[in-house]
Amino acid sequence: MAIYGHVYLERFSDLLFLVKSDREQKQVKEICRYLLRLRQEKKISQQRLSELAGISRTGLRHIESLRTSPTLYSLLKISKALEVRFDEIVRDVANESGPEKPG
Repeated sequence: MAIYGHVYLERFSDLLFLVKSDREQKQVKEICRYLLRLRQEKKISQQRLSELAGISRTGLRHIESLRTSPTLYSLLKISKALEVRFDEIVRDVANESGPEKPG
């Protein structure tokens, strides 16, 4: 547990989500879940995908379990390793989330 500014956090990963709106957090989580589904559908192990993507297995596990907010670079590397275009993933997730509400 730590204190960052005036915010008390259980885990450092909580800090990563502070900078995003609820909608953005939801979309990042949906992208991570989507990539997890793709990996499972393609019957690729976490170890193999981490090797193909050039990221650590622990990092991949944290992304898939939503324990950390992934960088765009990591998401791009994972989508490339899964042989899927990242813009298609983002578009699919955005369509599932519906249009952004003004506010």
